Amino acid sequence: MQELGGDVQSLHFTLEVNGQTRQRGDTSGMLFSVDRIIASVSQYMTLRMGDLLYTGTPAGVEPVRPGDNLRAVLEGRELLNFDIR
Repeated sequence: MQELGGDVQSLHFTLEVNGQTRQRGDTSGMLFSVDRIIASVSQYMTLRMGDLLYTGTPAGVEPVRPGDNLRAVLEGRELLNFDIR
């Protein structure tokens, strides 16, 4: 996470659907810290570079439909950009 230049405990993220921001959040708003989540999960399984941990979601959950475009941004960097088929 060093390449993001920020504190992993306070990373800003957004999810856009068809160019409209659907979700917005910050890791500082999570119930447990990123470090605590990684430590807890690591007790039960080996985590490797590139593994993803899903912990919940901020407000704004709605269905997506075929043809929708999803774009995920973390600290101003686009992580995902794809169309639903």
